[in-house]
Amino acid sequence: MTQEPESGPDGYEEQLERRLARARVELAAAERDAARAEADMAGFSSATVSEDGSVEVTVGPRGELSDLRFLGDKFREMSSAELGAAIIEAVETGRAQARREAARHLRPLDTPGPQVPELAGLDIDWARFAGPSAPARSRSARSAARNRLHDEIADDEEDGGTR
Repeated sequence: MTQEPESGPDGYEEQLERRLARARVELAAAERDAARAEADMAGFSSATVSEDGSVEVTVGPRGELSDLRFLGDKFREMSSAELGAAIIEAVETGRAQARREAARHLRPLDTPGPQVPELAGLDIDWARFAGPSAPARSRSARSAARNRLHDEIADDEEDGGTR
């Protein structure tokens, strides 16, 4: 037969209340840290130059493309497939940097706290902070993206470059 813990000064209820109080303090601190991390990430941007130096892109904190610049005149001599590949490469590199930066700010919030280790860390919605992770692209998906970009460039050239 098991005996219920006492409700005295060092009883079960008092211990539970102390643990709950510590958990509330820890949760409030984690919420403050999460808000601070989110605010820190709000101003993040990453400028990335393609490996061949023809394109510079800037991505925001969620990996969204916020600026695209063609550097020099090299892009004029590139095929549409080469230019598209340079753009995609620079954007993917910038997005990877945004994900690393988000992880740097948020990873500490993903672990249990020291006061109440039984409570898991915050359940972080990574897509909210760093954008959806791009699934691994197959060659055919990459080729399809290049073909769509090529079609758009060709359409612009046929229209005299204006839209």
